[in-house]
Amino acid sequence: MPRALPRRLAIFGTFDVENYGDLLFPLIAQQRLSAAGIEVVAVSPTANATRYNDALSPISQTEFARNADRFDGVLIGGGNIIHTNEFALPNYTATAYPALWVGATAHAVRHGLPVIWNSPGVLLSGEDETSPDWLRRTVAAADRFVVRDSDSAEALAKWSGRRPALMPDTALDLARLWPSGMMKDRFRRIRANLNIPDDVRVVALHVKERSLNGLDLTAFTKSLSAALRDNGAVAILLAIGRCHGDHRVAQSIHHLAPDCTFSLDESTALADIAAAIAGANAYLGASLHGHITAAAYGVASRLVAVPALYKFMGQATQMNRMGDVVCSWAEALEALTKVLTQSSQPLPQDVSEKLDAHWNDVTRLLTAGRKHPRRADVFPGSDLDASLEIAIRHARAARPRGTASMPDPLHARHIRKGNLVTENTQMKWDSAVIDRMISEGNLDAAAEQIAIMLGQVPDFLPARLAEVRATLAQGDAARAIELAADLSSKRPENSWVWLANLQSLLAGARHQEAITLFLDGLNRLEFDESLMITALNDLLTSVPPKQQVSFLKSVHAQRPESTVVQLRLAMRAYASGDRGLAIDMLDRAEQAGPLPAYAARVKSQLLPFAGTMDAATDHLLSNWKAGVENVEILCRLCRFAAAAGRFDVTENALRRTLELYPLEWRSIYRLNRVFLSHAEDAAIFQQLAVLDATQKPGANWRLQFALFALRAGQEDFGRAALEGLAGDDATGPTARSLLAALDALGAAAPRAPVIADAHVRVVEKADARGTLIVFGGFLGGLSHVNDRYLDALLAKLPANIVYLRDPYARVYLNGIPDLGSDEHQMQSALLRLVAELGGGRLITMGGSAAGYAALRSGLAIGADKVISLAGFVTPGPVGQGEPIHSQRGMEELFETDLDTFDLCAALAAQPKTRLIQVIGGAYAPDVARAQALDGLDNAQVHVMQGVDTHHVALPAIADGTLRRLLENAFEV
Repeated sequence: MPRALPRRLAIFGTFDVENYGDLLFPLIAQQRLSAAGIEVVAVSPTANATRYNDALSPISQTEFARNADRFDGVLIGGGNIIHTNEFALPNYTATAYPALWVGATAHAVRHGLPVIWNSPGVLLSGEDETSPDWLRRTVAAADRFVVRDSDSAEALAKWSGRRPALMPDTALDLARLWPSGMMKDRFRRIRANLNIPDDVRVVALHVKERSLNGLDLTAFTKSLSAALRDNGAVAILLAIGRCHGDHRVAQSIHHLAPDCTFSLDESTALADIAAAIAGANAYLGASLHGHITAAAYGVASRLVAVPALYKFMGQATQMNRMGDVVCSWAEALEALTKVLTQSSQPLPQDVSEKLDAHWNDVTRLLTAGRKHPRRADVFPGSDLDASLEIAIRHARAARPRGTASMPDPLHARHIRKGNLVTENTQMKWDSAVIDRMISEGNLDAAAEQIAIMLGQVPDFLPARLAEVRATLAQGDAARAIELAADLSSKRPENSWVWLANLQSLLAGARHQEAITLFLDGLNRLEFDESLMITALNDLLTSVPPKQQVSFLKSVHAQRPESTVVQLRLAMRAYASGDRGLAIDMLDRAEQAGPLPAYAARVKSQLLPFAGTMDAATDHLLSNWKAGVENVEILCRLCRFAAAAGRFDVTENALRRTLELYPLEWRSIYRLNRVFLSHAEDAAIFQQLAVLDATQKPGANWRLQFALFALRAGQEDFGRAALEGLAGDDATGPTARSLLAALDALGAAAPRAPVIADAHVRVVEKADARGTLIVFGGFLGGLSHVNDRYLDALLAKLPANIVYLRDPYARVYLNGIPDLGSDEHQMQSALLRLVAELGGGRLITMGGSAAGYAALRSGLAIGADKVISLAGFVTPGPVGQGEPIHSQRGMEELFETDLDTFDLCAALAAQPKTRLIQVIGGAYAPDVARAQALDGLDNAQVHVMQGVDTHHVALPAIADGTLRRLLENAFEV
């Protein structure tokens, strides 16, 4: 008997922090395992979602523990998570990190689940050399036991008694997740949005503060600018680890060198970071996963290994890129000329072989079913989490003296001769060095330096602040709060003291006090924007998403002129659906100067809500005339102008888009949604076919090209492109489904009226029993099937066929130009047309949004039956399962209150009209939407079991479902 639900795999890691590399692991696991029917669920210390819209949102460890019996296995890592240390991260408990591997294993063993290590890294510092029983049981329980570098393997073998196998970091699978062609397309868009000329070389640059090794940022930026100028290049600055403050470094560098740097620090997509590296001419950076990304896409690079962590060397060795590793930024910049001229370097063949073997093993272990619970429990007793806490407390206490805790500077050991610091020698204090010690967990050395300074100058503020930070790193939030409060009482006007106090309160989970302190500081203190950004970002991590708009409003009330606050509030308001507030904040921010690219993009999306589609078109048209010609603006202008009925503007903008960005997939996506003459289609096809044959465009482009080839009547080209995509992870399901539909339809030529250059095409049939009106979707047909192919099925019906298409792309709410000036006139014209065709049974049909149009007009003209393939009855929100882009699309289409377009009452009041709603049983948003039909006697939901796509028309054509429904409608 087939399994009713997909197998569920819990992947453990720090997927609740804004760190690019960590967030890749669940996505790669999902991509690798989805074909085997395995659902991947990310598990982290907290359930906090990050800013990145393409990352998997995690559930918390607590939630996993409550529902462990609903999973089929656990996957540990990657990332540097194999240790028992405690870091002062917001909302992380003292056992947050050990719970990711020890706790996960304990729960898995208790429930008889396989335990698989996903090539994590090991971070050991001063562990007791004896191997505790719980550790031996933890590693013994691993069904697949692998780490990502030889030093990790050595350290874990010494500590646990079991040596793990070695394999590359799974992020090297990145080009499978996001193919190179897709990334190159995305990079072209990023480049255009940043207005980087096509003839300028681009360096993807990532600077972590600690990698500067104390070098003054101004001096570094001067060296960077000189190196870029010498090579005719510019740099795109990446914030790979926002959790480490990389975005602040990027902002500072861009501020110092705006003429040769472009900052991508505010990106909300991980794919943007990957694309910036994949599309660049070179990568220079201090990030392991930045270097891994460069290697995955064959980009020449240099890795600034400061400090020289063994994770850098371990991956560079496996990638055959040890020559990339340098010891300073000076060395990296000196090598830039060479790097820019290096040829692409592919990964060693054994990397992909090892990754394939790994995921094959994971799939085998997951699909073999639950293991018999034969392994020894990691901890005895029923409360595994409490047992873990006790075990880790004992492990930390057992560490050699000097590694477990931070000594109190006031009671530190005697200062050694030669280390004396007086008021006259305070310049020997180096905050950057101390901060680096703290960030790297070298707390004993940091404590010694702090103690030396405070022993000589007890009120030396930088040392007092470092004392607070070090105490936080030690995990003693209560002590840090005491130290910060004492500082605040002595220096209430110092903004850095205020920030230390705020961060301490957050670490101690005293969130309301932190908010009160923050608002008080805004009212009372003077500090620069960068410090406020730090404080605000720290605070927002502790404010639930649903409360962030309210909180930011209170911040804005105190700092109404702050552009940072305006932009933060605008983005949160936009995400929460408060379009009016978002527009207001963006307008205010724009008064201070041009909006950042991310904010300008959101504002252009909101233009229809700030006025009419006509006004939105005028706004974008003025930008275009002023020289703004990036692909996003041009494609949006196409859409807005069409909705406003300004088809000449739409066609001109489309032609310019194709001229400037022929290899950008969105250009072809928009082409498929603008109806041109067959002659112009043919000319454009010839140009695109040459590009397809010579330029090796990405998978997304090729899918759009296939759809356009089919529209242009070039079925052989369309099929060839689809067949070439059939094995692609992202576009393959659509390609295979469309091919199956085309095969089922057969090769019959369309009847002549079907391919006329008109939005209304009528095909009459002798002895017809009635009329079928086909409301074409955004592409003009039924889902991805153009009318010229759909006619092979419809021609067999004893019916007249009326093919419609909506050039406004507004679900026929504007009507059709050929049938009048609005929806009502269109419906009246359709009634007259049906009467002229001889009456009989009247059926309307459409898919997705056009399914709604078929129902809306079907009710208006008294249709006997409406066949809606994944359409909807109400455009209003249906709950948490609906994709955000779908909700926003509905709001733009309908413009006003969505509830006024609910058709449930109208359908119930017209029992003569029967609705057949076809949905995929495994596609949750459509299942949720279909619930609106519950209780309606004249509505039937036809569920296609196992279909997990919104494009249900394709499998309905392929398996004969649509044919049977139509034959039944006409009583064949």
